[in-house]
Amino acid sequence: MKVSIIMCAYNVSQFIERAVESVLAQTWTDWELIICDDRSTDNTIALIQPYLSDPRVTLYQQDQNIGYLRNKNFAFTLATGELLTQLDADDTCSPQRLERQVAVFEKHPDINLCGSNYCQIDLNDQPLAAKKYEKDFVVDHPVEEYPFWFPGLMFRRELVGEFGLFSEYFSGIFGDDHYWVLRVNSKYPVYFIKDILYHYRINPDSITNVLDSNRKLIVTEILNKLRQQQLHEKTDWLEQGDENKMRSYEDELLSNKTLMATKYRTWAAKAIDKNNFTQAKALLRKSLALNAVSPETYKTFLYYIRQSVFK
Repeated sequence: MKVSIIMCAYNVSQFIERAVESVLAQTWTDWELIICDDRSTDNTIALIQPYLSDPRVTLYQQDQNIGYLRNKNFAFTLATGELLTQLDADDTCSPQRLERQVAVFEKHPDINLCGSNYCQIDLNDQPLAAKKYEKDFVVDHPVEEYPFWFPGLMFRRELVGEFGLFSEYFSGIFGDDHYWVLRVNSKYPVYFIKDILYHYRINPDSITNVLDSNRKLIVTEILNKLRQQQLHEKTDWLEQGDENKMRSYEDELLSNKTLMATKYRTWAAKAIDKNNFTQAKALLRKSLALNAVSPETYKTFLYYIRQSVFK
């Protein structure tokens, strides 16, 4: 079974070689790697060029920057494999990853999606955290927290015809792959491999770690709302094409002072951990302006003082 691996690239010169090398090291050799660059301004393209000598590796360059989500959806239209998956350009995976996932599809013709356990890695590829599981299992309905990292999910290409690609409602934020899985998982089970096959890098410059939109603060609430709708109604506002209701729900969340104060505080703590004290200070100010009596915010402010003064 041929596997199409989608890799979206944008200014990832620090990591792209490690990502591609982890694909070349796969024990399953029937694959194609489709790298779709969204007009990188660093030397990402130059680093990719040597790998194009392998006919399984192809590179497409967008004429202009179109954003991560549109770039990803376009890349999937280029796939020719029976099985589709992703590898983010700043991540890596185990050499056995493809082989282990393909084996699930060969053994279980009724399975349409397969994910695996994963670990977080730092900028130098050192493992940070991972959960342990006793055995493989099946996730048979949408859940709030999936045990796999979404780019590591492999699925049969027929699902694209049935469910489409990733909703552009999530452009500029994240959660598009999580939402896609919620919809598919409402109908089909997801097979989970207990072993760590995917390595998710904690990259301070990734889309999930850069706070450039208040909408990113409420992604969890958005996904929970859509999950509840899928569980109880087998459909949701976005699937019905009623984006106005979703936007109204967003406005409701963004106007909730208590909620937003908590969100600003949480992201401030993340900024402190990354030594981004300028951003942390600004976020703490916003949190206190919305909820001046929160003990947790003052604890985070003390954490900010300790870290910024003594580091």
